[in-house]
Amino acid sequence: MAKQIRKLRLPGEISQVRAACDFIVEVAQDAGLGDDGVFQCQLSVEEIFTNIVEHGYGHDGGDKSIELVCEISDDMLVISLIDEAPPFNPLSLEEPDPDTPLWERDTGGWGVYFVRQYMNDIRYKLENQKNHLILEKKIG
Repeated sequence: MAKQIRKLRLPGEISQVRAACDFIVEVAQDAGLGDDGVFQCQLSVEEIFTNIVEHGYGHDGGDKSIELVCEISDDMLVISLIDEAPPFNPLSLEEPDPDTPLWERDTGGWGVYFVRQYMNDIRYKLENQKNHLILEKKIG
């Protein structure tokens, strides 16, 4: 299969999370991922998109956007979330410890932790003053 690229640009608003997830579900299904893989991609995009809106844009991203760029190849789905928030690498945060008792856990950092568990690779780059969070999911 030749590499396919699919893109969607959405306003940086919490009301757009559903549209982002619907897009990713369709792309992941078209890529040939099974139900678990589709769910993991959807949950990962939901978490990252929400984090961008809440933390990057401070719930004030109506004049900004979040772009989803998906590359499908024979054995890999690569999902890039690109935003205009101030530069921030969420992978630089200390990972929470899942062995810590619930009542002693901090509230933050768990979303990125679960994205790391669901995806085969996750990386960050700053390019043209935009944050790029790149998620990779193996197909098959």
